[in-house]
Amino acid sequence: MADSQGEACPRCGNMSTHFYRVDTALKVALSSTGQGGDIPQKVCENCYSSLATNVSQGMKLRMEQEAREKNKVKMWKTRVNLVKHARVLMANKAYSEAAVIYEKYIRVLEIVYNLNRGELSPKVFNNSQRSKEMTVIASVYWDLVRIYDTSPAYGDRMAKAAAKLAEFLPFTTIYPMVVKKAEAFSKSAKNPAVIRQFLKLTKTSRGPCFLATAVFENEPYAVELMVFRKFRDQHLRTHVLGKQFIWAYYKMSPPLADWIRRRPFLKQLLRPTLKKLSLLLIKHLKTNE
Repeated sequence: MADSQGEACPRCGNMSTHFYRVDTALKVALSSTGQGGDIPQKVCENCYSSLATNVSQGMKLRMEQEAREKNKVKMWKTRVNLVKHARVLMANKAYSEAAVIYEKYIRVLEIVYNLNRGELSPKVFNNSQRSKEMTVIASVYWDLVRIYDTSPAYGDRMAKAAAKLAEFLPFTTIYPMVVKKAEAFSKSAKNPAVIRQFLKLTKTSRGPCFLATAVFENEPYAVELMVFRKFRDQHLRTHVLGKQFIWAYYKMSPPLADWIRRRPFLKQLLRPTLKKLSLLLIKHLKTNE
């Protein structure tokens, strides 16, 4: 502590006769909490007390933030076990229990991505290494749709699950399988209107381009994907040969897409080719508008 006759504090400017040295340890502590800045070598008693309080509060906030992040990582790692557990329950026809676990899985994802309930969407996974998670999410929502169909009391939940399924399904390789199952399920479902609405939404979202989706795996909203889907819907679907091509493509491409997805070098190799192809298709689409 140093004495001075009415000297101005270099931090706050107030006059003081008592000053405290801001040592390296205090500066490091302040810096670790994001409050370093340009701190004078000595400050008045009030400023010193304020800095010490800031360190205490900053460290507390930092520890709380670190704890939250660690909890998110832990939750992310346990999500797989939640899905596995729910599927075991499904196999044992413990549908209510499975629904609870599935909903926990969805909530884990919402917490990890700092979302409110019901805000999980494919956009969350855009340019994300976790984009493969969308296939798991779609399968979870498909199971929830079937679970909630078991009781009229769950009609609203079923509709919400079906709407979410329609959002995620177009960005997965299980699209044709789920659509086919849904078409069959609509004939025996207790709430067939929900299934019909789901199928309508799914067709509106236009379905996936498996190979292109694999190449642009981390960019589910890439312009190229939209172009390929538009070409398919506006041209291939309009004639018999085009429909046959689509059917064959949906049947054969998922395994190839999975093979490509596991080979990053191949995805990088195919990207320029698909980009050039999309540009050609854009010209073709504009010509025929």
